[in-house]
Parts: sequence; structure tokens; C-alpha cells
Amino acid sequence: MTNKVNLYNLKVKNGAKTARFLVDLKQPAVEIKAEPVKSSRTERVEAKLEKLAEVDYGKILKEGIKLFTFKGFLPSKLRGRNDNSGAAPRNDIINQLLFFSLIKFLFLAAYKICYLVGWLVMFVLRLVYFILAAIMRPLLAGLNYLLIKLAVKFNKFLKHVPADIQSARVVAVEAFVRLSGYARSRGAMTSRSRRSLAMTEIQPPLPPLSGGSKTPLVRGVAVFAGVLLAIILPLKAFTYYKSLDDIRGKVLGESESAMANLAAGGQAAAEFDFTQAGQSFTKAGDNFLSAQNQLEEINSLIFKLAAIVPSQDIKLAAAGPRILKAGELSARASENLSLALKSLFNFGNASAKEILTNLVAYGRLAVSNLNDLQIELQQIDSEALPENYQPDFIVAKQKASLLSRSLNEFIGLADSLRDFLGLSANKRYLLVFQNNSELRASGGFIGSFAIVDFAQGELINIEAPGGGSYDTDAGLLKKIKSPEPLSLIRADWHFWDANWWPDWPTSARKLAWFYENSDGATVDGVISLTPTVMERLLKIIGPIDMRDKYGLVIDADNFWLETQKLAEQKPNVTKEPKKIIGDLMNKLLAELPKRLSQDNLVPLLKAVEQSLADKNILFYFTDSALQSQAEAFGWAGIISDTSGDYLNVVNTNIAGGKSDRKIKQQIIHQAQVRSDGTIIDNLTVRRTHEAVKREPFSGVRNVNWLRIYVPLGAKLISASGFKPVDKIFFKPIDETAQTDPEVYAAESQAQTHELSGLKIYSEFNKTVFANWTQLDPGETIEINLVYELPFKLTDKKSMAAETALAWLFDRAGRVLNLEPEPLYAYSLLAQKQPGMNSSTILSELKLSDNFRQLWKYPDGLTANQRGWFMTANLDQDKMMALMVEKN
Repeated sequence: MTNKVNLYNLKVKNGAKTARFLVDLKQPAVEIKAEPVKSSRTERVEAKLEKLAEVDYGKILKEGIKLFTFKGFLPSKLRGRNDNSGAAPRNDIINQLLFFSLIKFLFLAAYKICYLVGWLVMFVLRLVYFILAAIMRPLLAGLNYLLIKLAVKFNKFLKHVPADIQSARVVAVEAFVRLSGYARSRGAMTSRSRRSLAMTEIQPPLPPLSGGSKTPLVRGVAVFAGVLLAIILPLKAFTYYKSLDDIRGKVLGESESAMANLAAGGQAAAEFDFTQAGQSFTKAGDNFLSAQNQLEEINSLIFKLAAIVPSQDIKLAAAGPRILKAGELSARASENLSLALKSLFNFGNASAKEILTNLVAYGRLAVSNLNDLQIELQQIDSEALPENYQPDFIVAKQKASLLSRSLNEFIGLADSLRDFLGLSANKRYLLVFQNNSELRASGGFIGSFAIVDFAQGELINIEAPGGGSYDTDAGLLKKIKSPEPLSLIRADWHFWDANWWPDWPTSARKLAWFYENSDGATVDGVISLTPTVMERLLKIIGPIDMRDKYGLVIDADNFWLETQKLAEQKPNVTKEPKKIIGDLMNKLLAELPKRLSQDNLVPLLKAVEQSLADKNILFYFTDSALQSQAEAFGWAGIISDTSGDYLNVVNTNIAGGKSDRKIKQQIIHQAQVRSDGTIIDNLTVRRTHEAVKREPFSGVRNVNWLRIYVPLGAKLISASGFKPVDKIFFKPIDETAQTDPEVYAAESQAQTHELSGLKIYSEFNKTVFANWTQLDPGETIEINLVYELPFKLTDKKSMAAETALAWLFDRAGRVLNLEPEPLYAYSLLAQKQPGMNSSTILSELKLSDNFRQLWKYPDGLTANQRGWFMTANLDQDKMMALMVEKN
């Protein structure tokens, strides 16, 4: 039995305790032994009643003792005769004692609550009195000082008045003295004393010392408040602890329910029950939200203090609110994602417009939840979690970011589908079938095509000419000179040979031009499929019954051979040899919705994804927004720009039958970096023809125009292994034919290598080495090229090629010092030819002794201090990079 149970991204140990989000402050009670004291009989009875009130009823009930019944309080006459409870008078006495003790307990509790409330009110009033007294007494002292000082001034003034108004002076002085409290301090005054006082010089009192009169009062207030706080704080701490204990239990309960609902939602989603999944995720989100509401009852200051306490458990508790918030956001994201997928798979009951609208709406809500989730996860310190959870938490953070980006891209794609499916305006696409058994630069020979029309999100028409691509011949009124290698079969250029370039947008535009100039309609894009796609689809959804027209059942194993037989029929047998392609497509589209199920849906999506990644499906759109999306997803088949090393081996089968189905190709690329930074590439292309001679369709000589794209400016050192076709087999050039500007741009500046006959020219910002190879069944040939790259490893350009180095630094996450050592980057981008499914690559980088490796990409690249060594299937574009410094 394993120790862990995998629930998607969650790993929970069997028997693991629930994570604690609150600090358990509860400590074992310390038993205090007190000396027995003498008490009166009444006090002893009360003590016994209180002791009975402390009985643990829950424990007794769990033990099965029936201690408290309603019958125990009924008079014996009202009980039934069969009632045996009266047989135990002792139980009645205990029941009555328990009842009265409970009443007393409730009364005492109510009394204490009222007492505490009243005592608290009195405390507050008393505290307010002391505070007001402390404030008013200094004010009164200051006022007394001012009055006395004013009396002194007035007395000096009266000394200068005539004697006949001395009586007035006496009266005035007495008035000031009374106001200042002087009379109260001296007692009653006689008329003589008033006259003496009037003639006496009054000395102003000294001002009160600062704080002198307040010290005893403030000390009293402080002592009083301290005593009260000493009494209140323990009670308050106890009641607060009890509330924390209750909250802890509720939070843990809600968290456990949330995790159970998350697991149930994940299981339902795995079974494609998105309705149940959405409901479970909704419940999980509500559980997490309820737990958060419980935590909000705790003062936030406690969590802030807990975060800095050097205790693992307390730090975990401090992270509790954010962990719960992250859980809620995860549940909400899962809920919205389930609703989005539910709308996506509701194709049988809703229109395409409704499906896309709901998909985009719920998908964007899920993206918003995931973005908020990333913010919450970034605020959680992984070190606050238990050690066994930390690796999973870090992975969860990374996956949340990846899921957010991927889902955002998917929703953007779904939004673009509105335009693709003609929801805003009707769309017409040219769908070409590139037979990769007869390789051409962008995938294969185009023997068949179809016109596909969309309106309001629905496929309203798919039409495939019975004669295939050759039906466009009659409508082409212009005569175009074909590329020089194609003159081996025809001097003029036509629609079926227009996919001349490995850059799909360039070939697609040329195909659309030929179709429109062959009496065809203007199209909004060109889509390419190879037979490999059809074989993958048939393997998943099962065979297609075509017996009504062709007497065949088409499946993944016989698709290529049977369709090839029908397509190659001579005109005396049928005038529509390519009609099988259109009929099969229509039957497939009709059967597909009926055959989709929970078992084959995911494999079907994976097959489509794989076909997009290995360029067996390609898209080109005239709409710039859609084209940008296709390029961003890597579905446009473009020749990529790169500032480092580059390699693209492109095969074009011309008059070589369907032999490419039996060709295996190995590309061996070795880059040697010399001590001065010069880079020499040694390239070997090994091709093996595995067919048997005269084997149907593929057992013939493979005649191939081989083009090798390398960095622009590369200098050829040597070339060998090529086998040119004799010029007598080429068709003469028609001088009246028009020259295609894109073909002319390449051929007009081509140079020929004298020793090997290699054509050298530039195209798509690359240098191209091109020549013929010929390979018979059962043979193996090797083509070898040695060339020097146009840059050195130590050049400023190659140090980073600016954008490339920025990219490498970003990937490596390297932090540079103020005075860093020079760093140099070497990278190789090896692009896959569309439709070529049997090629492998072996790449080797050799560094001189004065360079030392610092970083590599990808992580799985086998690298050491002297370079790297890598071998893989070239099933998609491959990128390798290394960062080095000088020793």
C-alpha cells in the first residue's frame, strides 16, 4: 500500500492530521491542593451541590448510564405501574439533586454575569471621574494663580488714589481676596484687618510646580486601573481562549469538508460529469469561505504577531487566513473551469455561438480566480508549512501560474474561434491535403483539396473536386515559369506544386493565388492536413464504413493504401479518382459527433494537439489577428528568426513516387568552438530507403531536392554526398512564361559551388545550401557539409545577441554583479520540416579548453564542461542553449 494518495495536484498522507490554522493555547490544568477548611452545614451542602453540577454528563452518557430522565421528576402516582425507576429511590434523589444543582448553576452564572456587567459599569464611571478630576484640578490651580496676580496689580494701582476713597480700595481688595480664596484660607476678616490688608503689599504666590499636584492623583488612577486589569485580563483571556477553541473546531471542520468536496469535484471532472463537479467545487468554495468568516472573528493583530513568533506551529496558524483564501480561490477556479468545460462538451444541445459565449465567459472568470490565487500563494511563506508539504506547495505555485497562462491562451483561442467559424462574417477556407509520402517543402504533394464554408459558427458546405488538384488546370489562363528544380517534371507552374517553400505563410499565399487565378473564389485562409492526421483520428474514433460507394471499410491501418489506390486510378477507370477524399471527409464529419465519448474525447484532443505540434496541421489566415494567434501558438509553420545557430533540413520529392513513406533520416550536427571563439559546424544528413524494390507506390528511387537552411552569412568549407540529376531530364524553359517574383528573388542571386555543384543563396534571412540527392530502395547515403558560422562565440553580438542573451539570462535567473565577467551564449534552433515524421537529430557541441559551462537549456540536455551531447526525435522544433565564460 502506498503512503500517498494522489488527488490531482494534492497529495495527502493516509491518516494525516488536518492542518491546523489556529494556535492551540490550551494548557493542561494544574491541580492545586488546598488545605481543608471548616465550614458551616449550609456551606457544605452548597459545596456538594456545586460538585454535582460539575459532573461530566457527556462522559456519563457515552458510558451508557441513564442518569437524567424526565420521569425522575414525576410523582410516583403519575408513573406507570411497570416503571421500575421508582425501585431505585437513590436515583430519584440524585436526579432531583442534579436538577436543583443545575438551577443553581444557571442562577449563579446569571448573577455573576450581571455582577460583572455592573462592576464593569462602575469601574468605567469611576475611571471617568478620576480622569476628569485629574484634568480639572490643574486648571483650577492655574485660575487661582491668575486671580491672585491680578489682585496684586490692582492693589498697586489703588495705592496712588486719594485717601478719601481708601474705603473703596478696601472693598475692592476684599473682593479679589474672596475670589482668590484668600478669605477662606485666613478666616473671617475684621474691618481693621481689611484696612491693614488694603495698605499691605500683596505678594503674588509662586506658580504651581508642573505636575506637582497631579502626581498623587495619577498614581491613584494608575493603581486602581492596574488592579482592575489584573482581575479582568485573566477572565477575558479565558473567555477569549474559549472562543478561539470554538473557532478552531469550526475552521477545522469546514476545512475537512472543503477538502472532501474538492476531491469529489476532481473525481467527477475526471469522469466528465461536469455538472456534479461544479456542484462539489461550489460546496468546497462555500466551506472555505465559512472558515474564513470564522477566522475574521479573531483580531487581525493576533495573526500579525503570530507571524513573527519563532514557532513553526504559530507561523502556520498566522498563514491560516491566506491558506483558506487560496483554498476558496482554487475551488472557485475549479467551479468556473467545470462550467466552461461543461459548455464546451455540450455540443449536442447548443449552437456554436452559445458554446463559445459560455466557454469564454466562465473561462475568463476562472482565469481571474487563478490570477488572484497566484497573489495569495505568493504571500504564503512556504517555510511556515510543515516540511513534508513544502515541495508540493512550491509545485502548486508553479502549476497555478502555468495553468493561468495556458487557460488564458486557451480562452483567447476560443474567442478567436468566433471569427474563425464565421460568427461575425461568413468564412471560406481552402483545405489542402498534403501527401507526406511524397514530401514537399511545406508538407507533401497536394493531390486533393476542398473548399470549406462556415456561417454563424456552423459548417455549411465542404466541397472536394473529384479530379483533385488537377481540376484547377483548365481555369488557369496565366503561364507561370516553374522553379528550376520542378522543371524536371513540368516547365510551367500549377496549383498542385505551389507549396514550394518551407515557410507555410509564403506557400499558402501562393496556393491561394493559384486557386483564385484558376477560376476559384477568394479565400480567407489556407489550412493543411496530412494523411498522418487522418490515421490518428481513425485510430481513435474507429473505422468508417464506405461500402455503399467504394465497397470498403476505411480504418487507420488501411487508410493510406486504399485511398492511394483509388486516387491513382487511371482515367479509363474513373474521371474522379480523388473523390474518395471528399466523400470520406463528409462521412467523418457526420460520424464524429455520434462517436465522441468520455473514453475517446481526451485522446482525440491529444491527437489534434500532437498534429499541430509536429506540423501535420498548419494554418494561414488573411485576417491579421487570426494569423497572429496561429503564429503565437506555433501553428503557422513559419521559418523562425534567431540570432544563434540555426538548422532546417528540407526535402522536396520530385518524380520520386511515394517513397518518402519508407525513408528514415538522421541529422548529425556538430558545432566546434575554437579557442578564438570561431564556430565550425559539421553537418551530416544520413538517409536510408527501407522499401523493397517495386513495392507498391514506395519501392522506387527517391529523387530529392535537398535544401539546408543555416544562419545568414555562413561560409561553406566543403560539401559531399550529393548526386545531381542529369540535365537531359529537365523540360525546356518556355521563354514566354511569366517569372514569379519570389522564385526569381532566390534563383537570380544563387551561386554554384564548383567542387560540389551546390547552389548557395539567401532566403527568409537564412543562407541556403541546395542540391540533388538520389536514393534507391535498400540503400543509405550520407550528405556532409562543413561551414563556418558568420559570428564568433566571443563576439559582442554572440555574447547575447542582445535579445538572445536577455532571454537566456531570464531563463537562467542569473543575478549579475556590478563588475561581472563576460558571459557568452551559444544556441541552436533546429526546425522540423512539416510532414516529415521519420527524422531524428543528434547534436553535439564541443568547446575549447578555455571556456567553462555555466548554464544549459533545456534541463534534460546532457552537458559538461566541454559542451553537450543530445539525441532525440525531431518531432517538433528543438531549441538548445549553453552559457559559458572564459577560464
